[in-house]
Amino acid sequence: MFRTLAARLTFFYTLLFAVLSLAVFETIDNNLETNLLHRIDTEFSGDGSECVDIYRENGLEGLAREIYLETQGEGDENVFIRVYSPEFKVVASSDLRRWQGLPQHTRQLEAARRERFKTIYLPGNPDRVRIFFQELGDGHLMQFGKILSDDEQLLSDFRRVFYLSFAVMLLAGILVGFYAAKSSLSGIQRVRRGADQMSRGDLSQRIVLQGGSEEIRNLTYSFNRMQDRIQSLISELQNVTNNVAHDLRSPVTRMRGLAETTLTGNQSLEEYRDMAGAVVEECDRLVGMINIMLEIAETDAGLRPLAHLPVDIREMVQDVAELYSPVAQDKGIVLKTRIAEASLIVHGDRRCLQRALANLLDNAIKFTQPDGVVEVSASFEKHSVVVEIDDNGPGIPAEDLSRIYDRFFRGDQSRSTPGNGLGLSLVQSIIHAHGGQVAVESAVGRGTRARLSLPLS
Repeated sequence: MFRTLAARLTFFYTLLFAVLSLAVFETIDNNLETNLLHRIDTEFSGDGSECVDIYRENGLEGLAREIYLETQGEGDENVFIRVYSPEFKVVASSDLRRWQGLPQHTRQLEAARRERFKTIYLPGNPDRVRIFFQELGDGHLMQFGKILSDDEQLLSDFRRVFYLSFAVMLLAGILVGFYAAKSSLSGIQRVRRGADQMSRGDLSQRIVLQGGSEEIRNLTYSFNRMQDRIQSLISELQNVTNNVAHDLRSPVTRMRGLAETTLTGNQSLEEYRDMAGAVVEECDRLVGMINIMLEIAETDAGLRPLAHLPVDIREMVQDVAELYSPVAQDKGIVLKTRIAEASLIVHGDRRCLQRALANLLDNAIKFTQPDGVVEVSASFEKHSVVVEIDDNGPGIPAEDLSRIYDRFFRGDQSRSTPGNGLGLSLVQSIIHAHGGQVAVESAVGRGTRARLSLPLS
């Protein structure tokens, strides 16, 4: 019955409403009863003061007449009055035939005298009786009593109305609460159905929510983002699988061909050595590609430990430029550097950052034609250190620019050059792991600009 969240919420809030309502009722009921008794006690006190004055002026005989008139006006069945001597003997009273069971013993009267106000029950009568004792001044004691039937009826009517209203409100609260809970949680049901469809392989499922609470809208938004991310990862995994299969096929096929030649041919020792060298070269290429793939995966997942030490970007850019200067000269490319004089210190892993910068510079030199220009700059910009590599090479087509970070992606212009399409993926992983950003701008025939932005220490 209470397995669903809607049922549990309804039960919890209904129980809370019931407890609070009963607590409020108990408070009101006690206050009402106290006020009714206080009103009666006030009347008793006023009547007692009048009787004291009458007793002092007219004595016991005048008081007896007042008792008769008082009980006749109220009714013998509703009130009683009696007067005790100092020895607790009745010396005057109203008609007590309907008031059997009143305290008679001296000990009971002495105890009641000390309390002054008291509520008692008479045998065989369900209504309560309020009793008041008044000292007359010379040892005589007067006792007033009034049945509380009218006040009991008022309390009974109040309780009856409350319980009836409480039952109606409780039933309405259960129905309205359950409907409200179901309506509030309808968005969760949509998310659940979407998750069920996703578990069956439908990754295109998205949840469209009209209205609903802020929490449900946030949940829906998070679920749809998760779906987008999962679908993107699955698509990327499929592309990577296809690209890996394509890139592995050529070297594996070549190694198989060399192995078959070794088995079936009758070559010289020198030729066998050449074939073995080719196999080693292909193996090195495969191992390198696999190592880069693992490095990218570990960096993206945060599993690769990175140093968090001060790195001087000015010094690092100069070192990388000096390293690639002979390569650029051999190709007839002018390699320039433009480094700011300000301190450019970031915290990170120098080896990884240097590898990312070297990868970008290697790409720029590789795709720039002889007599071209490659420029590396480092500067300070809005609490960040920015490194830019500009070249005037052939540029990247617009349709390829959005895919350059995909693993194993190689555009038409790069298929004839050595590489495996993992360089920019590795650069992006390294820079993101350092809290930075990578951006590439390019135009066909005008060149390419790669921009690295790292938070300043």
